[in-house]
Amino acid sequence: MKTASEIRVNDVIIINGKLLKVEEIEIKGAAKAHKTINLKMRDVIEHKFVQHTFLQEDKIENAQVLNKKTLYSYKDGESFCFMDEESFENYSIPKEMIGNMEIYLKENAPYYIMIHENNPIGIAFPERVKLKVTTAPSGIKSSESTTPKRVTLENGMEIDTPQFIEENDIVEVSTSTSKYIDRVLGK
Repeated sequence: MKTASEIRVNDVIIINGKLLKVEEIEIKGAAKAHKTINLKMRDVIEHKFVQHTFLQEDKIENAQVLNKKTLYSYKDGESFCFMDEESFENYSIPKEMIGNMEIYLKENAPYYIMIHENNPIGIAFPERVKLKVTTAPSGIKSSESTTPKRVTLENGMEIDTPQFIEENDIVEVSTSTSKYIDRVLGK
């Protein structure tokens, strides 16, 4: 059991007998005693989103989940194939389990498959990913400009970045907000 304030994104919890993967956490309230924690979760069986609000001291049952390191191999129709590097065992993850996070999958990149009672129930995506800028307009020459510019990344995603970002730069992007975090130095 964990308190609601100890729950993190990608945790798998059990509420009313349902296995739920935490996708987003919102904390409300200023006073320490009256904070509420709103969890947006995905039912790992039905693939539907549900929300619950808890007081920070509420107890929540956490599921026993094994995170197995794998490599993303390829997309096969409506599922994604991952391979365990040690045992060479393959896992087929349906698109419904991944949802809109599909855009962050890169072939031959490592990902953790979440396994509960010998069944894959999802993927624990990293909080940040590094992506190459494929197209970027020229920046405004003013050193004081705070106007963002729109660039395209290797996965086809478009994001706003600072003016100094150029084509072929590597940038870090938040997987929870899909926003620019930082430029990665030392390409």
